[in-house]
Amino acid sequence: MVPPGYGPAPTPQELADEYDICVVGSGAAGSVVAWLLARAGLSVAVVEQGGFVTDEDSYDDVLAAGESAWVRQENGTWAKVGSPWTTCNVGGGTLFFGGVLFRHRPLDFDPETVLGRADLPLRWPLEPAELTDYYDAVEDLIGVAGVADGDPSLPVRSRPYPLPPVATTAEGRRLTEAARSMGWAPFPTPLGVNSIEYRGRPVCAADAPCISRRCPIHAKGDALDRFLRPAMAAGARLFTGLKAEALLGDARRDATALRCVRMPDGERVVLRARHFVLCANAVQTAALLLRSTTVRHPAGLGNSHDMVGRGLCFKIGEYLVGYCHEPTSAPARSRLMGLGPISTCCVTDLYQDPAAPGGLGGLLYENRPERTYRLRDTEHLLRIEALVPDEPQPGNRVRLGPGTDAHGVPDVLMDYQAHPRDLARSEYMLGQGEALLRAAGCDVIVREASGWALGSGHLHGTCRMGEDPATSVTGPDGRLHDADNVFVADGGLLPFPGGVNPTLTIQALALRVAHRLLAERYATGRVPIGELVGPSVTAANRSPR
Repeated sequence: MVPPGYGPAPTPQELADEYDICVVGSGAAGSVVAWLLARAGLSVAVVEQGGFVTDEDSYDDVLAAGESAWVRQENGTWAKVGSPWTTCNVGGGTLFFGGVLFRHRPLDFDPETVLGRADLPLRWPLEPAELTDYYDAVEDLIGVAGVADGDPSLPVRSRPYPLPPVATTAEGRRLTEAARSMGWAPFPTPLGVNSIEYRGRPVCAADAPCISRRCPIHAKGDALDRFLRPAMAAGARLFTGLKAEALLGDARRDATALRCVRMPDGERVVLRARHFVLCANAVQTAALLLRSTTVRHPAGLGNSHDMVGRGLCFKIGEYLVGYCHEPTSAPARSRLMGLGPISTCCVTDLYQDPAAPGGLGGLLYENRPERTYRLRDTEHLLRIEALVPDEPQPGNRVRLGPGTDAHGVPDVLMDYQAHPRDLARSEYMLGQGEALLRAAGCDVIVREASGWALGSGHLHGTCRMGEDPATSVTGPDGRLHDADNVFVADGGLLPFPGGVNPTLTIQALALRVAHRLLAERYATGRVPIGELVGPSVTAANRSPR
């Protein structure tokens, strides 16, 4: 079990202060929000349930230490075995992710052009171009490595990636050659991994699997290193080991304070703020709003139309592992496979595919194992993932569970069943992946289950943004329809999850939410985002309007 690594409890003075901003969650989204707002001169408190992890803590250890959620199993019974976290720790799942940083495709912003109308609106309340500057900013700050205009499913970029692509693995080269032989246009996977020295950080040493432990030399763009520590250097205060239990309001405002539970001892503490930005992840943010009941909001804050928690999406991803053996008369030598970046080859030619169920396909990309393998130089082990979007459905939702945790906080329940068309789409993409591995020379191919239906690192859609309060929880700027000073800035905003890894889009959205909050409430926010992400931010007019 990973040590908690919690910091000290908040002091009486810290609890007496009223912060400009309280950010719930320190992962991919929360760290970005805290970074911008602290640099803009605002007083920022960041609340994180988990603790710090060390270089010795493994991904499996941290994952096992997180709380579980109730989920429906294949036989129809319920069990508390779901994963409502990527990981629960300072910096969130970015400390262990592979650094895969795709932009969403234009199709992802309006899939109704292909899928037609659905039970929940699929179209985003903003155009793809509205995220371009925020994508650019996050890519620059992290240092994304890739090839401009290599992706056939994206429009031409206005600028190159900050870094050249990471070196292609031997397995990535085989997949690239095989994909080209099938008439596809493979390209290097965009990664938040240093292919060269960048902003004083070293090049990737490629001496361990990229997602088994936190990168010890900071060559991978995790949220703690790139955003949270700089936010703290700018004045943000980080409170670890605090579980956000409920938002508290009064007759004047829907939210004036956040009640938290100290994980080590169960003590209740209250943090006061003028604005709250919820970035706990799509599941935890929805649960927090459902627990935030008042006389004015008996069903939970933001839930006047019973939409909080609805539209839960996990994204469907399964792995394929291919093995091939090429006999040779030369003496066999052994090598260690699995070191370094998780992915160096991907294919998006099938993203919008008339032959796929509903006309929508998905992504195929190299996804190297979480552990190393000793192989002979006559052997090759290729592992890929087939990733497809799942359609948001009203019945797929986060609810409060039947029990409580050790401190009396209600459990989380993830009520989810995949749409049959999404399962058929996954089968189609897995079939295409098997064809790719055969073209790469693999004569043995096996499927590797991912457990995506129990929750995953891809959590979306529970606090959907939109113009209509009857079908969404927030407006296009992330602010709750029902509360003037509460914003959501995590994956819960996504009306449609898209079929690529979501981290970059979540971070770009979080930066946009923070920027628009500044623009509306603080004079600093009137500065274009390109200037705000520069070396410094002018702390102008901190008083909220």
